[in-house]
Amino acid sequence: MSDFLSRYSSNALRRLISSLNSIRFRDEVGEVEYFGQKVVLLRRDAFSLIRKELSRVAGTASGVILEVAGRRVGTEEGIVLSSKAEGLGLNRPEGLPDFIRTAVEESNMGFGKMQVKELEISVGKAVVIVQNSFEAEDAGVSLKPICRFTSGYLEGIFCQLVGKNMRSQEIECKAKGDNDCKFILSLAAS
Repeated sequence: MSDFLSRYSSNALRRLISSLNSIRFRDEVGEVEYFGQKVVLLRRDAFSLIRKELSRVAGTASGVILEVAGRRVGTEEGIVLSSKAEGLGLNRPEGLPDFIRTAVEESNMGFGKMQVKELEISVGKAVVIVQNSFEAEDAGVSLKPICRFTSGYLEGIFCQLVGKNMRSQEIECKAKGDNDCKFILSLAAS
């Protein structure tokens, strides 16, 4: 085992990621911080209410809006994580897959339990399973995948961590009756 990999075991990577994404409650000013950014904590059902109202007002454009917003959130998290990885030397090829896997699985903000099932950086491909998706759990029944915010989030974070322009497609969704939500990420067409 290389010195690099022994230095950053999967447990060490988890601890590193956890130290980056700790939540800080700033009661003296009524704020909460996550990744050094101010956040607002909402109940999961609040997102469902926002989605329904957005759909009522914006129609089919609501999905695009959610996807763009998710991509922005994922991009911001990816920038912070990439910067930290670079500072620690984790961006070298031998450690990058483990870092990416751990960053995605350990840093999400309540989106559900994310698992990177496949990761092929050289060809720009990843498969991510999300159990207990916050978007699908409270959405009711749908004929098609609905986790647009999560799809955008995955695009954003993978683009930053892999360093390539990626696109995400949800191919299974709990709201459709599938066991979990499944996303395929691949290189974006030029």
